[in-house]
Amino acid sequence: MAEQSDPRGPGYWCIPPVTYPDDEWLSQSDAAQELGISRLRVVGRIFSGHLASARSRRGESGVTRASVAKDREWLATASRRAKFFRAFADLFLWWL
Repeated sequence: MAEQSDPRGPGYWCIPPVTYPDDEWLSQSDAAQELGISRLRVVGRIFSGHLASARSRRGESGVTRASVAKDREWLATASRRAKFFRAFADLFLWWL
């Protein structure tokens, strides 16, 4: 796993994606399909920090397989109350 510098420069609000080998990376569409959610919700989870942003060796945007597995496990075991509070906290943080 080799890190790349962010071309947008320092001070950019989002953590820049890191390049991963193909076996450790999923496209956003594949992640959405694996989690059973929409691609828009995958993007929201990236911004919220629940999914780790990644870049393929070809420069395509996606997420790490490890973060998808962690989020899938959380979705399977979390109560409805926990899911509600997580969604509420994420929405609140987007407005800050």
